[in-house]
Amino acid sequence: MITVDASVHVNALNPAEAGSAESKAFLDWLQQERQPVTSPTLLLVEVAAAVARSQNDSERGIEAMQRLQDLPQHTWLALDRSMTIQSARLAARYRLRGADAVYAAVAQRSGATLVTADRQQLERLQGAVPVLSPTQALSQLIRSPQAANAEDALRQLRGIGRGEKLVERLLEERRKDSDREA
Repeated sequence: MITVDASVHVNALNPAEAGSAESKAFLDWLQQERQPVTSPTLLLVEVAAAVARSQNDSERGIEAMQRLQDLPQHTWLALDRSMTIQSARLAARYRLRGADAVYAAVAQRSGATLVTADRQQLERLQGAVPVLSPTQALSQLIRSPQAANAEDALRQLRGIGRGEKLVERLLEERRKDSDREA
């Protein structure tokens, strides 16, 4: 199970940002492999707002939110009282921003790995929940025995978006690892 922070979605939409290609490749992989994802409903708000503000276009923000909402294999958790308390405790304990704590609480509650492009979450949540950057997640999930057809999935990602070089690099790393094990 995976929880994806809004930072990954927003980063993937902005090719000028560092890590954009990796974020896009990771999101493409999730969709291609139909990986189960659990997210707070807050993700819809954050993505709509970020897209509308960055592109100065409210319709694009709403479209981005609708595309997210319709993704298959996606479970949405509402910020109810219990989730709010869990989030507040994580925020206080790990000195997180409020929204970041909500993603951590969702990951913790669902037993998921949190994938984020946010450096504070990556540093501060160690020990609270499994937390990875998009690049780390791609690398670890591709090498995992649970990713049975990982190499085929990567080949299918070729030519999809700006993550193609990353896909090639990961395939090459996978080949080298296989050669070393043999």
